[in-house]
Amino acid sequence: MTGVHTLLAQNIKKYRQFLGISQSELAERINCSLTFIGNIEVKKRFPSSKNIDLLAQALGVKPADLFAEENDTETTHRLASKQKQKLLVKKEVLKAIDKAFRSH
Repeated sequence: MTGVHTLLAQNIKKYRQFLGISQSELAERINCSLTFIGNIEVKKRFPSSKNIDLLAQALGVKPADLFAEENDTETTHRLASKQKQKLLVKKEVLKAIDKAFRSH
């Protein structure tokens, strides 16, 4: 059985990397320091329940997902779908910008 600190550290890092965001970006999303995120990921700090909620929200997962021992296929698919939607929106925005510049 893996300890709570280890699970939290591993899962935050896993979801953060899956989303392609840096520790710095995650810190920005929850209004904390980069050092705080780094310390959580190396098990030097353990966040308050409020910060666990903020971390989960910023990562697009349920708080319980941050403590799951196994890969949750549903969570992974949900995150992949969100990433796909973001990429599609970015692609459409870039197309619109390109079209606007070409028309001038």
